[in-house]
Amino acid sequence: MSSSNIRDKDEALKDWVSRLPDDILVNIISRLTLKEAARTSVLSSRWKYLWTYASNLNFDASKLLVNVYEETIEEERLRYMCWVNKVLESHKSLSVNEFIIVFDLDDSHESNISHWVYTAISKRAQKFELNLFPALCWPPASGIYEFSQGCYDYLKSPCGLSRVKSLKFLYFDTVNVTEEILEFFINNCPNLDDLRVGRSDKLLRLKVVGSSLQLKCLHIDHCNNLEELEISCPSLLSFKYFGPEIKLHVKNVPQLVDVLIGGGHGIGKGKVIGPIVNYFPQLKTLELHVELNEEILQFPECDLPELRHLMFIVSALDCSSLLGLTCMMKSCPLLQKLTFKLEIFHYSAEIIMRHQIPKHSHQCLKVLEFVGFSGDPVELELAYYMFQNATILEEMIVEPSEYEPEAQAARKSAKKLEKMLPPGVKLVFH
Repeated sequence: MSSSNIRDKDEALKDWVSRLPDDILVNIISRLTLKEAARTSVLSSRWKYLWTYASNLNFDASKLLVNVYEETIEEERLRYMCWVNKVLESHKSLSVNEFIIVFDLDDSHESNISHWVYTAISKRAQKFELNLFPALCWPPASGIYEFSQGCYDYLKSPCGLSRVKSLKFLYFDTVNVTEEILEFFINNCPNLDDLRVGRSDKLLRLKVVGSSLQLKCLHIDHCNNLEELEISCPSLLSFKYFGPEIKLHVKNVPQLVDVLIGGGHGIGKGKVIGPIVNYFPQLKTLELHVELNEEILQFPECDLPELRHLMFIVSALDCSSLLGLTCMMKSCPLLQKLTFKLEIFHYSAEIIMRHQIPKHSHQCLKVLEFVGFSGDPVELELAYYMFQNATILEEMIVEPSEYEPEAQAARKSAKKLEKMLPPGVKLVFH
């Protein structure tokens, strides 16, 4: 072998990655999972401590809960808490991009959870997620973790106030937070643009009000004791609410383009959706949760001239027709995608049309999507109606039900769909 070939081989075998500056290596490590990042410590002495400066502390271990049982849950919780605490003891960076906790924990683990809240804020986390949703039962046996007064006092201190300003994304799920605590974050985090709260029993009222707020996304989900919500936020782009009937006050949201409304109230009653209707003309996407428990669906009189994507999430104990959902589409002249997500317990043996549904040409609709498709004649009837009225339809997407018997029936019905499809329409079956 020539000397030049030997040099080339030696060059190829050199560890060029390890020669990169520390900040670039830490950036690379931060893109790995925490367990993968920790494994890099064995590569060489150069790598031994680099992972302890990782900027992303993502402790999402929810996948481990899929096969957890009551007799093993406490052991899994202890293992999870030990893992988080061990990583935090080793971690040396003074700031992080994200700090994410996702696992089944409750109020009996208050000391550990509160310590993690302190740590996330002290490390100036830009994204903080605390998701303690239980894997086995609701509500948690030992009660929902409550955001402690000690944590709140720390946030209000000069040290806490200086560090909380880094927050851009804040998500609490199955964490009891009050109006006072949430409004503290809203009013003291100038960079906060995404706030999400789920399953907080202590949240009774909330004001998201301020001309200087930078908040772009506000999502409130299953806060079942919420009574009143006031929104006045010129930067808001996305508002999603799922829950009980509430007093909703909405004004000064000129950029709002994405809305989800759903919950036990039902779409026909209009008590939650009413104040939002004034902003329907500017929406680009709208998701409505519909309970088919009335003979006639009462959709609000509205115009949706800018709407591009309309999604219906439909729940029903019994269903004889889905065609009533199409009545709202005549208000959406530029609609390009229509999604039906079906959560129906039982379809009637016979398709019963109580009211004639008039035909209405949809000249911009390109994509029709069924999620939770089981292949029932009621679903095929709706699909056929859309085929007749969507003049430039390009694609139909079908995602079968999660339940295997229904999924098998859906696969068989896919052949019927193919025969019904207009020329040029592509069927995508997941």
